Amino acid sequence: MNNGKNSVSIKVYDKKRNSLVNRQIDELIPELVAAQINIDFQLEAIKCQTIIVRTALIRKARAFGGKGCSKHKEADFCLEGHCGKWISKEELKKKWEKDFDRNWEKLLKAEEETKYLVMTFNNKVIDPRFHSTCGGATDNSENVDDYNTAYLRKVLCNYCIDSPCWKNIKELNTDEIEEKFNVRFKKLSSLNGANIEGMIEEIERDEEGRVKKIKVGDKILKGTDFCECLGLDSTRFGWEPVVLRFETRGKGHGLGLCQYGANSIAEQGGKAQEILKYYYTGIDIKKYEMPDRNRPINNKVIVIDPGHGGEENVGVIGQHKLMEKDISLSIALDLKRELEDLGAKVILTREDDVYIPLSSRARTANKIRPNFFISIHMNSFTNPNISGTEIYHYRGDKEGEVMANFIIKNMEKELRIVNKGVKIADFYLLKTVTTSALHIEVEYLTNPEEERKFLNNDYTKRIARSIANGITEYYKYQI
Repeated sequence: MNNGKNSVSIKVYDKKRNSLVNRQIDELIPELVAAQINIDFQLEAIKCQTIIVRTALIRKARAFGGKGCSKHKEADFCLEGHCGKWISKEELKKKWEKDFDRNWEKLLKAEEETKYLVMTFNNKVIDPRFHSTCGGATDNSENVDDYNTAYLRKVLCNYCIDSPCWKNIKELNTDEIEEKFNVRFKKLSSLNGANIEGMIEEIERDEEGRVKKIKVGDKILKGTDFCECLGLDSTRFGWEPVVLRFETRGKGHGLGLCQYGANSIAEQGGKAQEILKYYYTGIDIKKYEMPDRNRPINNKVIVIDPGHGGEENVGVIGQHKLMEKDISLSIALDLKRELEDLGAKVILTREDDVYIPLSSRARTANKIRPNFFISIHMNSFTNPNISGTEIYHYRGDKEGEVMANFIIKNMEKELRIVNKGVKIADFYLLKTVTTSALHIEVEYLTNPEEERKFLNNDYTKRIARSIANGITEYYKYQI
């Protein structure tokens, strides 16, 4: 939810000044949009590009956990072109002349009507790829970038058929192609000539290399007839391509938004958010908030499940008679306090030593629909020397896997535990809870040395703090 404090200043490298300047995102957006899309497009298409630009800026901004400009160390964004095409307001005045006021007003309206909106996938700001014209269908990310991005999936699109880039012809001679690729083609002699499918095929030559028969298109001709028709001097001939004509359909890498397609959909009455959700699979469009340093996980909803409980289900019992049900509840209560101090809303599946069936725990979580479900447990093994921490997530739960890695690395760093890794499991709660879920096996209660740590109440607080730090670090990279 927007809190009215979303005006973001970012560090921008200005090539003309050769220096870093602070720019408000809101004032920078119209200049970027103007450089990246046809200003004569429909307003809803301009709004699409505005949301794309804002998403790209927020994704890069270090204030939101972004990596900034890869070329200029201290900059969030640069105006050289490799962070995104840009044109200054002064240059736009020269370019548009008498149309400047009308065009600039259109850009400002697009910015105002999409205020603070960015595209996210699983609460994470997306990489908002776009191109001019897809030519009939966008592409899957793995065909371009060699890795699968869930929101960059192929969609059919004939909306861009009226684009000037729908079909283009470019001719290059073979010398140019050799130079561009730094290769050398095999030179053909007069006795050679490769088949050209659909044009010249089924060439039959005698032992001297003279063409006896040749198929041209769907006709089979004698070599002499072929020569007579084309005015060739001899049936001892070959050929080599000198010029290659390339016909292209569409323009750009084909990922994400097709701009001409978006404009056509807008002409038919489509709205910006509908258009973006068509081209970017499974995304959400929401307002960003400035990170609050004191409450970095503000408004996140987390369900914590203290494993076991009650006389019916005590869990593991250690040599010092400590019980898993008590330790898991103690950690959960401490974790609840830590997360609430950081701004989260936290619900426990049990707050006392009571037995709660797994099905009831799952129903609680599925009714609440939290951002995350975290189940706390102690581990056991027949060998009392085994020690360490491991975290489980359900197969395919990518966000769960990412958070699990943040948590276990923080636990390893702060508690000096043995990191036994993040693993896949099909435990009942992991596969029944419909949001991202984790099962944390904190330590081995069957190991007397590990059990002894829990005789000190401060140790559960340290565990809770390390888990909370992992969750906070995860959300540094989220919206």
